[in-house]
Amino acid sequence: MPRLVLDHLYQLTLPTPFAVGPVNVYLATDDPITLIDTGPRDDPTRAALDAELNALGLTRAGIRRIIITHAHSDHYGLTAEIVRAASAPAEVLTHPYNHAAVQDYEHERVSRLLFYKRIMDESGVPPEEQARMANARRGVGKYAESVTIDRDIVEGDPLTIAGRTWTALHMPGHAGGMLCLFDPDSRTLLSSDHLLRDISSNPVVEPPVQQDDPKPRRLVEYIRELQRAADLHPSMAWGGHGEPIHDVRKLVRQRLHFHTRRAQRIIDMIGDGEMTAYQIAVPLFGKLGPIDSFLALSEVIGHLEWLEDQHRLETEQRDGVIHWRWA
Repeated sequence: MPRLVLDHLYQLTLPTPFAVGPVNVYLATDDPITLIDTGPRDDPTRAALDAELNALGLTRAGIRRIIITHAHSDHYGLTAEIVRAASAPAEVLTHPYNHAAVQDYEHERVSRLLFYKRIMDESGVPPEEQARMANARRGVGKYAESVTIDRDIVEGDPLTIAGRTWTALHMPGHAGGMLCLFDPDSRTLLSSDHLLRDISSNPVVEPPVQQDDPKPRRLVEYIRELQRAADLHPSMAWGGHGEPIHDVRKLVRQRLHFHTRRAQRIIDMIGDGEMTAYQIAVPLFGKLGPIDSFLALSEVIGHLEWLEDQHRLETEQRDGVIHWRWA
């Protein structure tokens, strides 16, 4: 059943086919009826969304605005279908960083697979393991499709949602185009996947917007944006998965402590020698499925880059493989 967040604003919890479990999307029932994220393009998700809307006396046809918090298929995969179902034009809004993935999903997926192949090569991932990860990533392509963005949302933009004026916050880390929304009156934060109560958001390795730009360091960004979220002093944060967060500052302290401990463990594993990201990920995380294996590799890369940013590690590239050692 829909869960009341604030007057005219509800949390809808929808099933997904992914290991992360159900996704939370948010619905404002006043004019314009606004859906913040949609869930993936999957039959159980469609059915659950329709049931949740019906419980509030609504249908997909009545949705007039969709806000995409970030370009991961579990959060925006149904957007194009909802736009097609609308009885009047439904406006789609997101951060400019998300344009390529959302508006040209199929081409962007091919480009990203090539990028991830290079990342796996540099990380020393064996060919058979690369094939396992790549096949799994190709398999998730069916959960979203391209949709046109009508309007951009950037840092500091005011958005009227459920009769309140929310401030848009661009908080890259888990994803480069991550948007959170903050209502300063109630001090409510819609944190999407930036803050989750029960799991640590994985800052996923991503390509740069422009091909010749340096690769973004998502964990470095995430650490910065974690602290910024805490500094807002939210009374409550409603995330993209799981239960709401009642004490954001405490959670941020826990997350920062987690990343500090994880980084130190990686330092200890490297010792006086050198290791590739793959050589660290395997003993650190153990045997995982192909999607989770890639996410584990991504997280290790993030910690290695964070340590390099602190001048605690340095790299040497040999035969296309990056080796990490103490600085």
